Amino acid sequence: MPTKKSTQKKFPKTKLNLIILGDPGAGKATQAKYFAKKYLMYDFDMGRELTLLRQKSLTTDQIIKKSVDKGFLAPTKIVRDINKKIVLGLPKSKSILFDGHPKMIGEAKLISKYLKETKRSKPLVLYISIPNEEIIKRTHLRKGYSNTKFNRRSDDTISALKNRAKYYRKNIAEVVKFFKSNYTFATINGLGDRVTVRKRIQKAIDFYLNHYEQIHQKTRRN
Repeated sequence: MPTKKSTQKKFPKTKLNLIILGDPGAGKATQAKYFAKKYLMYDFDMGRELTLLRQKSLTTDQIIKKSVDKGFLAPTKIVRDINKKIVLGLPKSKSILFDGHPKMIGEAKLISKYLKETKRSKPLVLYISIPNEEIIKRTHLRKGYSNTKFNRRSDDTISALKNRAKYYRKNIAEVVKFFKSNYTFATINGLGDRVTVRKRIQKAIDFYLNHYEQIHQKTRRN
């Protein structure tokens, strides 16, 4: 016996896409790794992608070394090529977590364009914030993974840190402004242990997913 079709209104189901930005040393990578695994998202870590490129090409390694290792941002063309490869290359059904990226307004607009082209759900953008004194404290204690050993990151010297902070503050302000005007945005208090910060992020994600249908309908009308 045939069943009656449901007359209940169905909303489009979202797959979470997430952009986690934040101050240097705020713990973006740690939180990104956890949430990417939890929600089965591709962890798009630009630092990791650049490292892989450097390992494959000596020429690329030298180009990147002139900027990144001195505390400046990676060359724009290289970063844009990676964005195109990842966002357009992944299956459209695969959600993405942008791990501390993008940091430049041009890259933010490019990513937004690619997300639209692949018809992915609009991302939730989170910014993990910590005070300046905490930034210095954490970056000096931080270690990175290099040549199979844990070492201090090459861009964590005092000189490089000052350069990075200068360029970061200038560029990230534009990125934040752009994302605030286009996507759902929330600032996360980054003080406390990783579990405490994780709970704050989870609360923001839960709110976003629980209200996604209303957000979706509103943005469709705009």
